[in-house]
Amino acid sequence: MNRKQVLIALIALAAAIGVAVGSVMFMSPDKKATPKAEPLAVITTAGVPAKPEPPKLPDISGFTIEKISEGVPALKKGVVQVRQMKGLLGLKEFLETDGRIQNARLSQMQVVPQALYIQSGDYDMPTLYDEVQAIQPDALLRNGKTYTVRLPLLVEKGASLTIRGEDVDELRLSQDRSVMLSNTGLLYIIGTKVTGWNEAKKKPSVFESKTKPRPFIISWSGAHMHLLGSTFSHLGYNKGKSYGISYSHCEGCVAEDPRLKRATGTVIGNTFLHMYYGFYCYEADDVAIIGNTYKDNIIYAIDPHDRSHRLIIAKNETFGTKEKHGIIVSREVNDSWIFDNHTHHNKGSGIMIDRTSVNNVIANNLSEHNEQDGLTFFESQNNTTWGNRFMNNGRNGIKARNSWDLRLHNDTIVGNRGAPVDIYTADITGQETRDFQLDPYTQRGGAVMSGATIKSNPTGVFKLGQVEELKLWDLFITPSTTPLFLGNRIPANLLLLQELDKNTLTVHVLPASQDKIQGKLLGQLKATE
Repeated sequence: MNRKQVLIALIALAAAIGVAVGSVMFMSPDKKATPKAEPLAVITTAGVPAKPEPPKLPDISGFTIEKISEGVPALKKGVVQVRQMKGLLGLKEFLETDGRIQNARLSQMQVVPQALYIQSGDYDMPTLYDEVQAIQPDALLRNGKTYTVRLPLLVEKGASLTIRGEDVDELRLSQDRSVMLSNTGLLYIIGTKVTGWNEAKKKPSVFESKTKPRPFIISWSGAHMHLLGSTFSHLGYNKGKSYGISYSHCEGCVAEDPRLKRATGTVIGNTFLHMYYGFYCYEADDVAIIGNTYKDNIIYAIDPHDRSHRLIIAKNETFGTKEKHGIIVSREVNDSWIFDNHTHHNKGSGIMIDRTSVNNVIANNLSEHNEQDGLTFFESQNNTTWGNRFMNNGRNGIKARNSWDLRLHNDTIVGNRGAPVDIYTADITGQETRDFQLDPYTQRGGAVMSGATIKSNPTGVFKLGQVEELKLWDLFITPSTTPLFLGNRIPANLLLLQELDKNTLTVHVLPASQDKIQGKLLGQLKATE
């Protein structure tokens, strides 16, 4: 039987048993296509592609606490007021959405909530305290070097506030008084401690439920916020832009001044404890999140979101996240770098790339002992991994769903409970609650992989669903008895593993009907479901 006859027979067999393989463009939930049933052909070709070049990582040597602190402005008195929250763009979100104005009214016991407002000038905490005492003494309390903020505090565009450890041992944001620290200007927090504080109980604002308000910090469009060498704890809850530490688009601010750039800043050398989210951003650019420790946070440690670009997430440790992932980028978070992080013992995955987040580099990370995957790609194409270690995770080393053009190079994948690599496509309309106008996706899957060291469980290295092409070369896989493909025995499997280790051939896996590669046909695969 010649090669063409073999392929025809394979296609006929797959049609008979109903193997779901192939790729499908997903249009909308009411126009769902049915994947075409066909097997995957496994083909080898002599030789290997050129050795890939390592991805270029940004130079972070200038991102130090000392260097960034040089931007602190000299003190200059301006205008400080206690005034109505209404009409202040940096507080508008918290009066006009989700009924949150009622929280402010009840906590202040007045119909028109008030805020502490730095309208102009450059302040530190002692200078601010002195001015507030002349206006409304109970809005800002001081006991030694411990300050308690008792009204929402807004730093206006053109103004600044610097909170330094030399002046402030601890800054307490009152939960009882529905306090948030909002910035549309310039905010530095350096070498101190910031705590959500329950005044009635005289202790931190311990997380009780997702909907119970806790204090939070947010920086908006046009603003810069620099968090440096400090400890942040017990902040945030489940309302928009109230998650703990946030950088976000300000619709009203941009409407007033379309020239405003996106929110930005630095988060360097801090510790984040018991936060709802340790970090969140929405349409922010060029934020550097470097050298921080995220421990025992509630939902996520680090969660950049919607259309944020050119982020640096480097040298952080994220662990003990109680509900989801250590590091996740989601919904068009593009052109960013995630490198040299240690993410471990999280409830979800160590790292996740989600919802059409593209052109990102994930390099030199250690992701271990997470309850889900070491690295998860969901509906995100055109991303690169390099030199990571995915070890001893509860599910897969690398999982990729509806994601293609993935370049997976020089990673070490050892001791994970599931398959080392799981690549598949899926109709997710019944799996997740999504707005598919906001989050459309395509049922495609594919990757190239080289330079990996893989220690597999006995069932197989690659678990494959519907893929359009998987290309493999230069892989060191142990034990040598491991099937290369889960659930499928390829003839001469041991020899194939040896040749991959010697880097003498390339393995191609693709739908049989699309086979246009001139090489040696080894056999067929049934896609996993």
